[in-house]
Amino acid sequence: MSKRFKSQDYFRYPKLGKRWRKPKGLQSKLRLEKGGSGMKAAIGYGSPHTPQPLLVTSMKDLEKDCSNGIIFSSRLGSKKTAVLAAKTKELGIKVVNMKKARRATRLAAALKKKKEVTKQKKEQEKKEEKVKSEAKGEKKMGFDDDVVPQIAGGKTKTYRLRDHGLKAGDMVAFENTQKKEVFGHAKITKVEKVVVEKFDLRDPEHYVVYNSTEELMEALKKRNPDREVTPKTEMFAYTYEFTPMKHEKEAKK
Repeated sequence: MSKRFKSQDYFRYPKLGKRWRKPKGLQSKLRLEKGGSGMKAAIGYGSPHTPQPLLVTSMKDLEKDCSNGIIFSSRLGSKKTAVLAAKTKELGIKVVNMKKARRATRLAAALKKKKEVTKQKKEQEKKEEKVKSEAKGEKKMGFDDDVVPQIAGGKTKTYRLRDHGLKAGDMVAFENTQKKEVFGHAKITKVEKVVVEKFDLRDPEHYVVYNSTEELMEALKKRNPDREVTPKTEMFAYTYEFTPMKHEKEAKK
C-alpha cells in the first residue's frame, strides 16, 4: 500500500506499523473521513492497469490474443502442459510460468524414454522367447568327441541307422555327445538311403574310413546296441554344410 495510506493512530501505536488497515470503529474519524484524520483508500487511487497474460487450459485458448503472454493453468497435467509448451514455442508465444512448462517437458521426455526402454525390453524378451522355442524344437545330431575335429576339418557326410526325420534344406545342431554341448550347426543338403553292403568304404566325404563291411557292421552295432545289423540293413546318408559355433558368433557381431 502507498505511504499515503496509513492505519489510524499509527503514530501512537508503533506495532501498527505504516501499513494500511481499514478503520471499523463507530466513531472513527478516519472512517468518517473527518478533516486532518488522514487519507482513506478509495476507488481512483489504484495503480495503473497493466495487461494480464491469458490463462490457458486447452489448445483452443492459444487461438485467442496471446500478445501479453500466457499462463498455464494449475489444473493442467504434465502431458498436456508439455504439448502446449511445444506449441507455444512453435508460435513464439511468451510463457509466464515457464517453470511449470520446463518441468512438464522433462517429465514427458522421461516418460518417452521409459516407453522406449520398455519397448526394447519387450522386443528383447520376444527374441529370447523365440530363440528358446526354436532351441526346444531344434533337431540335434550327436557325434562322439573324437569325431568332432574331423567334422570341423571339412567332412561333409554322416551315416545313421536311425531316421532323424530330416530333409534337404533343414537346419540341425551338431552336439558333442560326451560333453553335451553344441559345437556347430549344419544345413542338410542331401538325404539318401544306402544298404550296408553297398556302402562305399573309402567315401572321402565320410569322417571314418573302413577296411571291410564287417568292420562297418561292428561300428554300427556298437553305436546301436538295440538294433540288428545285417548286410541288407538300410542306412540314412546325410550330406551337410557345417558351420562351427565360433563362426556363428563372429557373424552375429
